[in-house]
Amino acid sequence: MSKENVVLLHGRFPERIDGALIADIPTCDPNHPGNWMGWTKQELIKRGYDADCPVIRDVWKSAWEEWKRQLDAVRVDEGTTLVGWSQGGYAVLRYLGETGKKVKRVILVAPGAPKMDRDEPEKLFPNEEENYEYPITPALTAQIRDRVEIIVSNDFDFILRAVDFYEKTLNANVIRLDGLGHFSFLIPTLPELLEHVLA
Repeated sequence: MSKENVVLLHGRFPERIDGALIADIPTCDPNHPGNWMGWTKQELIKRGYDADCPVIRDVWKSAWEEWKRQLDAVRVDEGTTLVGWSQGGYAVLRYLGETGKKVKRVILVAPGAPKMDRDEPEKLFPNEEENYEYPITPALTAQIRDRVEIIVSNDFDFILRAVDFYEKTLNANVIRLDGLGHFSFLIPTLPELLEHVLA
């Protein structure tokens, strides 16, 4: 029998942060133990889980095919918990919808949602329209054995609109935290996520 499996998918970063290329900032690697995603991966491995954090190459400009290609490269099956942060949350749901795969659980961390309105449309990433065009419907819940959970911080209004959408569409259980914004990789640990993966 195979181990419990967790796949954690990051969201989009801009090409540079404070002038430095993302590729040159170690803690922007989702596998780095100095950020909450890499820390969660390491904690899961210590507990006997298989855990992967796929890396979307040139994520600020990647088309949907690159997201799908990286998810195709890791184990996603009925024993898998999918964790998606920001656009990664929407991407794991789209992946399930397009492939028809079934999983154990989905946990969305401050997720993006399809066709969300933007306050500043001129700041869209390349391919952003195409990356959010897939419709998420209630039928998707038939592919998720346990449940959909959302971890969100109450101080990030834009994402709260997405949370409302997923709560209604996927009957998601919402875990509300305070003071964590959009869960940047400057946050070193996220014990609430680990707790819900292990639950």
